[in-house]
Amino acid sequence: MKPLARLRLDREGRVTSVEADPALGLEGTNLPCAALVQGQDPFGRPLCARCPVQRELRRGAYRASTPLLLKGRRLRCQGYREGEGFRVELYPERAEPPDLLLELSRLTQHLLRHPEGFPQALEGFLKTLRQALSMEAAELFLADPEGHHLILTVYEGLHREAFLEKPWFQLGEGYPGIVALRREPLVTHTLREDPRYLRQKVKQLGYQTYICVPLELPQGLIGVLNLASRNPQADHEEVLEALSRIGPLFASTLYTLLTRLGETGLFALGAHLGRGEVSEARHTFLHQLRRFTEATGVRVVGRSGERLEVGLVPPCAMQDCPAWRGEVVGFKNGLPPCPEAEGRPRVCLPLWAGGEVVAVGTLFHARPPKPPTGPAAPALWFARLATPLLFTAAKEAPPELEVYALGGFRVRHRGEELSPKSFGRSGAYRLFKFLLANKDRALYVDELLETFFPDLPPEKARQELYALVYHLRKTLPGVVEREGEYYHLRLPEKRFLDFERFEELMRKADLEEGLSAFKTLRQALELYKGPLFGDDPYGEWAEAERAYLQERALSGLLRLGELAEALGYKEVAKEAYARALRLEPLLEEARERLSALRG
Repeated sequence: MKPLARLRLDREGRVTSVEADPALGLEGTNLPCAALVQGQDPFGRPLCARCPVQRELRRGAYRASTPLLLKGRRLRCQGYREGEGFRVELYPERAEPPDLLLELSRLTQHLLRHPEGFPQALEGFLKTLRQALSMEAAELFLADPEGHHLILTVYEGLHREAFLEKPWFQLGEGYPGIVALRREPLVTHTLREDPRYLRQKVKQLGYQTYICVPLELPQGLIGVLNLASRNPQADHEEVLEALSRIGPLFASTLYTLLTRLGETGLFALGAHLGRGEVSEARHTFLHQLRRFTEATGVRVVGRSGERLEVGLVPPCAMQDCPAWRGEVVGFKNGLPPCPEAEGRPRVCLPLWAGGEVVAVGTLFHARPPKPPTGPAAPALWFARLATPLLFTAAKEAPPELEVYALGGFRVRHRGEELSPKSFGRSGAYRLFKFLLANKDRALYVDELLETFFPDLPPEKARQELYALVYHLRKTLPGVVEREGEYYHLRLPEKRFLDFERFEELMRKADLEEGLSAFKTLRQALELYKGPLFGDDPYGEWAEAERAYLQERALSGLLRLGELAEALGYKEVAKEAYARALRLEPLLEEARERLSALRG
């Protein structure tokens, strides 16, 4: 059905174009939508000034609507995300049901642009679907990547708590599990008498009609879509016909999105692993998983006991967790109970690789999502490609000592992040930096005394130096050795120093040509995030090494730009020259090449 009016808005909500029935009197652009429409709610109060449509769209929904009074006419205002702005359409209050294929197409476009809006967008689509088909509840169960179970990911409709009674089914269990196993729709109008339906609270509320359909592609089952109603006379034929039209596209949309989630999780690891930053790769992965699931904390524990944590996570001994047997467990969410739960809402997920559970991931939320199991299946898809790298091929990592000194200074020892306070005294922290800057040479005691305590009497200075060495050894055992009147740094063989790795990659690129050199240079220059010990810019003791590394970075950026131009990657070349100018604003060679590329 053609709308009575169609308005396009920019990201600020200002009208950029109007197509409207003349009777509505909507004319004008470059003003707020609220000022143009000036609609009222059903009680005659101003509505547009607190526009619920734009509010929901800004929160991540792909579609939002509200009843509206405009010059005495009862209308429905319906909005969608469109590019960076919005599209608003006005329909008669009793308009025809929406075109579900068109709605699904809009959902697909939205999710491909805004995958972070996954839960809200799917809930909005399920609402449109159930209303168009005159049903009271709609729910989407997604299959985990291994195909072992189905997890309630999105619910929309009445009596939410009843439907959350059991949000997880194994194949063959309950209606979702039966449909997933048989790959055929299942319909009933006598739900209360059917022992195969396991959620007793739903039966007690009088639901009679239940329609359950598989969502599958040649790649396999993606999930199961369910619609329910208390009306035993609901026309299931109409519902099945509608779902047969949209089902393949809906399944394809879900598969595409979930696959992209897995690729995103893998990419979070790949760039770091290529540069040798194993621990950084793991923590980046966990941070992305936490952000995607909106968790307050994430913990992942491997078979051999390695433990990764980000955010706020309570203690957990992981003793006999059912997740190690392939189950999804939790607390305060209708899942089988977590034996380690201590009052915090959580979901514990088995992470698979090569047909076995190699790790257990736990998501913690201060406030449970709706539904509480909503992030579980997307999290499993997000982790599915990264898990083998984290806990099989890379399980020998991380290195014993990791140092990131380019652009700042961070230290990890045996996977634990060390702060300046971890060293006991600030001088010990600074001494470690000094030793790193001179890692390939022995340092005479008098040189250290002159650097750190130039104003103290010799004996007092020696006592202070010994104290700093003591604290440094206490924090990093075995890292400092003394031979007579000399100290030198004894780094573990299994280590990662970003400036050391940067120099290795730069030397490797020096011996390469063409595309091979281009790839190696990009890896090296990703490591160069700024001057050596950028958190201590006035440390003259590091000036020589700092200047050398910056010169290497500048020459690398110029060569990267040249290679990018030769390979036809003009945008990469522009960024390389621009970055070189940020490091050295007077570098004329970079300025000339950048100007030539910009025309």
